[in-house]
Amino acid sequence: MNLVSFGVSVLLLCIFSNVQAATRIASLNPCFDDWVPQWLPSEHQFIPSTQHGNRLERLLALQPDVILYGTYTNRRLVTELNKTAMAVEVAEPNSWLQWQATLNNLGSELQMQVPLQQWAERQTRQIKAITVTDKSIIFVMPNQYTWGGASFAVDLLRVFGAHVVVLEENAVLHQLRLEELIHLQPQRVVVDGFSSDYARANEWLWHNALQPWLSQRQLRHVSSTVSGCPAQQAATYFERAASL
Repeated sequence: MNLVSFGVSVLLLCIFSNVQAATRIASLNPCFDDWVPQWLPSEHQFIPSTQHGNRLERLLALQPDVILYGTYTNRRLVTELNKTAMAVEVAEPNSWLQWQATLNNLGSELQMQVPLQQWAERQTRQIKAITVTDKSIIFVMPNQYTWGGASFAVDLLRVFGAHVVVLEENAVLHQLRLEELIHLQPQRVVVDGFSSDYARANEWLWHNALQPWLSQRQLRHVSSTVSGCPAQQAATYFERAASL
């Protein structure tokens, strides 16, 4: 073995040993707080985002070995934390296949392929056990948005047999005009991510022109907590949006 190969082997061994010995894994994303304990082996300690509020000084005081962060996490915070801990990105998926790839990559990074694969298989079984409606579906979201064909939510429903109506197949999000929506004829409307508290973003749901249209359709509601974490809560999201 030459000197370069030896150095690479030592580096990989150190990384592997560091992850295997890690006992304190911290989340920088609220979506991970309920999700990670579902698959994390019991010998590891989990630190949810609620324990530190993504404050650098609080995180450093907790001395995590591994930091799990999302696609939209503050990069300056991640850079600082990466100086003292191993930072691992859990990429935000836009399709069911991307989510499976994210889980595979995370398993490899943490050397936890088996528990993550087992969790993914459980999630898939839960979704497959749900009886899917035969009604056409459209999503209605705050600020007049709807999911596009390139979103995780739409791909999830379509992969498992639901008929979803979209106006933009190549977009993740698409903003609807009231006139556009009212001219559509979906049989089910998924009211997705609206808060129970007053907010101007929610006002269009009670528009005089929209209410009669909604009254003629089957409504299903997805709470903001589930809507904000569709991949980590895919089974719940699918059941609330697409079940019979």
